[in-house]
Amino acid sequence: MNTMIDKKIQNYQYFFSDQVREAEMEQKSIIKAPMNLLFRKEEIIIGYVDHVNDTLGHVVLKFPKDKAPRLKVQKSVMVIKKDAKADLGQNFTSWVCSFLDFCKNPQYHSNTSDLLPLYYTNKGDSKYDYVGCTGLSTSLYDLFKKSTESGKSLSVIVFSPFPPVDYFNNLVNFLEVYHDLPEQMIEPKIDYEDWQPEELEYNPENENAIPERILQTIEDDDCCILQGPPGTGKSYTIAHIIATYLTNNKTVCVTTMANKGLIELVQQPPLLSFLQDGKISKSNLSADERRTVPGLKPIKKGFIIPNGELFCSTNYVLSQVYNTDNLSDDGLPSYDLIIIEEASQAFLASIIAFKKLGHKCLIVGDPMQLPPIISNPTKGVYNAWNANTQIEGLKTFALGTNVKSYRITTTFRLTKASAALTGIFYSNRFRSVQKKEIDFSLCHSNLFPSGGGVIYHYTQDFTNGIVSGTGLNIVKQVVNAFRKNYPKRSLAIISPFNDTVKQLQKSFLTDSSLDDFTIETIDRIQGMTVDYAILYIPGRNPGFALDERRFNVATSRSRSTTLIVSDIPLTNMHSISPKVANFIKKCQSLDNISAMDAKENDSLFATLERNDVKAFYPGLEHIVDMLLDNNIPFSMDGDVDLLDANELVIASAGMILRDYRIAIDPIDEESVSVFKAAGYKIVESANFNISMIKK
Repeated sequence: MNTMIDKKIQNYQYFFSDQVREAEMEQKSIIKAPMNLLFRKEEIIIGYVDHVNDTLGHVVLKFPKDKAPRLKVQKSVMVIKKDAKADLGQNFTSWVCSFLDFCKNPQYHSNTSDLLPLYYTNKGDSKYDYVGCTGLSTSLYDLFKKSTESGKSLSVIVFSPFPPVDYFNNLVNFLEVYHDLPEQMIEPKIDYEDWQPEELEYNPENENAIPERILQTIEDDDCCILQGPPGTGKSYTIAHIIATYLTNNKTVCVTTMANKGLIELVQQPPLLSFLQDGKISKSNLSADERRTVPGLKPIKKGFIIPNGELFCSTNYVLSQVYNTDNLSDDGLPSYDLIIIEEASQAFLASIIAFKKLGHKCLIVGDPMQLPPIISNPTKGVYNAWNANTQIEGLKTFALGTNVKSYRITTTFRLTKASAALTGIFYSNRFRSVQKKEIDFSLCHSNLFPSGGGVIYHYTQDFTNGIVSGTGLNIVKQVVNAFRKNYPKRSLAIISPFNDTVKQLQKSFLTDSSLDDFTIETIDRIQGMTVDYAILYIPGRNPGFALDERRFNVATSRSRSTTLIVSDIPLTNMHSISPKVANFIKKCQSLDNISAMDAKENDSLFATLERNDVKAFYPGLEHIVDMLLDNNIPFSMDGDVDLLDANELVIASAGMILRDYRIAIDPIDEESVSVFKAAGYKIVESANFNISMIKK
């Protein structure tokens, strides 16, 4: 390997290793903190298994009153074993060992599973909140079921998921072992605007014309790229291609970022007969997936499948074929066809690694959708060697190879009006073939225009950079209309910023009257389809919110209407791209909302705001009240970390008063030392008094 190639591979390896370091540093304040502090700050939560709903595949957990995790926010869960209680004490909240030491001891807990809290259930208990949860692994679900049937109630710990460091380490291994693959050296040869995929459109007289064209290309060329803009029927197309391979007694593997996309895929009509015949398996099969999709099997060790079967996996799980143990065992699995779905969220190394597992390969994605989420993307060293060639894996592969590419130009999801606007990002060659419009005629409001589309409203409310009172009220009008008229329809509220999402979740997700209600960041809803979407942009950092791809994702989720609510005037911004500016100018304007109506809940919002700030500082609520009452500046969004010059966390506390160089309740002795070295005064929360500041 020549020096240039060697250096490039080393840079890529450094990038993924650095992502591991960034992830570990991000979690340092949690994993190294004593558990009693984490319980107090509600970073980890104790719960108890109440019962299992076998009909739904759900488990109901009970939590001490007002201590339940936030609904519809992904969590992790583990069962506490009796050895932990024996060694650490019967009172969980008094445990002084670090969370890291606890997790390292398999005698203290079960394997970890995903957990998604969905809804509250009322059992008339004044001491506990009862929460219905889904997403559990089949092994943990079966354990819960067995224990409740025998009259036992297991204790569990619920916490935020750890970053996927194994995924990054597996990619490092792949780069090291297969460093001589020519595809590792791919660089874009042309700009995205010069990329000209062959256009394909839906033909009602031959519904399989698109998949048949792609099948022929794969047969001839071994590899093919399919660009699928929002709602273009990618899942059906992929399912038809898979069904053809399975019918011919061949093996297929599909990999993508999220489990949800895999479940949607296997339920497409072309695959139903194979599902019924037990010829489809999936990695990390959860209990509710097992119930929702009868016939779906868990994958066997080694990811090996018989001829005529399909294996579905997330990118994270499939990357395990490149971990150190597997590479030294029986070699790599091999499939007749591998399909890399949602490839815009895959690194270049991921695409090359997964492509190597298939004799034929179909890469499906959209360079106008968001790339993978990484830590510290503006890090100087990344810019020095253009890490974007690795981060923008699909774009690099599409623009740097001669692989045959197609683009679907018809959408089933979007209305005619929405498709015309979204088409701005696709050379204005995008049209709707939506078969049935969603009827919102019961909502007599200009927030529900006939025929759907995209509507835009500027609130002119600059009172809050997280959520304005006016913005909150407009969102409430839509939510209330859904509660009254369409509780079974799907609704999503999305925003670019985490703190805005947290505020909105606290305002609305305690309500269980809506069946399908999501509040999340734009970066986490890619691939979602809903009946109505609200994009809320608070009064700060519009450049991030109006990035072309982020904006495209946000405004193309809805089957009917997308409502853009902005506290800042988007039409007068000079920093946004011409395409986004053109999109906004062509939106329906919503200027006739009554200012009185829009601001009628200002006083309520003020109360909500104080309570929500307190939620960031559990156990320190009295200090929050003191600071707010005395107009003392502090972080309103729970920023409790001290960073070094590279923006890495080097110390954490329960609260930091930066203007006064005070650190309240540092999480460990190491943090105490760092704070002191930085000139901070260390204060215990029990001893804090406003006079310390007012002197």
